[in-house]
Amino acid sequence: MSIRKTIKGEAAQVRGIAAHGILFFTLLAFTACTATGRKTHPSQLAFPLLSFSPPEVERITLDCGAPLYLLEDHTIPLFSLYGIARAGSAYDPPGKEGLASLTAAVMRTGGTKNMRADELDRQIEFMGASVSASANEDASILTLSCLSKDVRAAIPLALDILLHPAFDEKKIELRKAQVREAIRRWNDEPSPIVSREFRRLVYGTYPYAHPVIGEPGSMERISREDLLAFHSEHLHPSGMILGAAGDFDRGALVRTLNSILGSGKAAVPNPLPEVTRREERSVNYIARPTEQAHLVIGHLGIRRDNPDYIPLMVMNEVLGGGAFSSRIMERIRTAEGLAYHAASHFTSNVQTGFFSVVCQTKEESATKALSQILEELERIRKDPVTEEELSRAKDAYVNSFVFHFTSPDQSVGQMVDIEFYGLPRDYLRTYIARVSAVTRDDVLRVARIYLHPDKATILILGDREKFKEPLEKFGNVRMVDISAGEEMIR
Repeated sequence: MSIRKTIKGEAAQVRGIAAHGILFFTLLAFTACTATGRKTHPSQLAFPLLSFSPPEVERITLDCGAPLYLLEDHTIPLFSLYGIARAGSAYDPPGKEGLASLTAAVMRTGGTKNMRADELDRQIEFMGASVSASANEDASILTLSCLSKDVRAAIPLALDILLHPAFDEKKIELRKAQVREAIRRWNDEPSPIVSREFRRLVYGTYPYAHPVIGEPGSMERISREDLLAFHSEHLHPSGMILGAAGDFDRGALVRTLNSILGSGKAAVPNPLPEVTRREERSVNYIARPTEQAHLVIGHLGIRRDNPDYIPLMVMNEVLGGGAFSSRIMERIRTAEGLAYHAASHFTSNVQTGFFSVVCQTKEESATKALSQILEELERIRKDPVTEEELSRAKDAYVNSFVFHFTSPDQSVGQMVDIEFYGLPRDYLRTYIARVSAVTRDDVLRVARIYLHPDKATILILGDREKFKEPLEKFGNVRMVDISAGEEMIR
């Protein structure tokens, strides 16, 4: 699950569903034609409107002040517990980038004050359970999965990891070594380079700019005391949002959680500062011989709680999120044959996320592809989309909605995320109606508000000597040096 729920993630799910659904609709069309004796194109078939209600997920407040979402399902003897806290890499202190990620990783691997790491692992493995801890830009996440017969034994182990991590020095050093190796290799492949550097360009000095795992040299500036302090400040249970799903006894579970987590008062998470927006276009170039030029074009986007989120989803589906049906894919791949894949995405966070269009193409066609992407960004801002485009985009999201509820933990996880991002609690119940209500005027309105090709950050990796046109055509070019800090990680 995303923190999990981004336009990019939803669009990827839609594309997967569409690919697997081709055979189904072909057979359905064939059956209809056979039954009626007429030749009917699949696009002319009529289906009833989707009628689906998400499962009811109960919400209670634990004695410690943390909200708990509950969904019992005794169909399969599985149980999952999910906890999320506002403790992501955005809260890393300057100079100690990677602290949140390091804290989460060693919280899981470093044992607890009550049990050594190897004994903890042995007990978890003996049950066939899984306990994980991780961090992203906004949050730290703890998950437990186990058989329902092991709930009584597994929950105390998972919560011991959360409440009483030992942060063993050897485990800290092991994790630091793994991070340093990952950073040492982060210039090996072009795609991770452009993804990382694009974030730096868009966010500047804002905390979202730095990679979650850290920066060159940052591991050396982090001590065990830093992990203890970060855990104490950001990972108190009263500041978490919890979810439980699967085969469990509600009363017993609530009693167990209250007994272990204790009582308290709900913590108010520290707010992140606002993101500063750039007001001019930026053209950036990474000199690197490669088989293909890598392009990213975009700018700051929206917060996850933006009221225009759903119209933006629909707009982006038409623009570049809708696989082969999107405008960018249709033009760049189908019509011009410039790239195998080109797509647009909105990545939304607690604070402002970003919009981007990504494309890989031959170096000789890099500037042509860039020009056409910018033209498509302008076109969707000038004129309303067609009724066919709008209908196709809305149908994609409406028809895929049911697939967000394929398991109890998926349903609970979405409610946890909804609270984490501050969305209305009826968000899922009103989702289909709000998607269906989006109009051509709505799409045009949000495109004009949230797309800014004239202020876009443009990043190209490749060999500019092979480009057919000079990059200066798009603005003053700034060289991006990706070797900065390499001497610190050798």
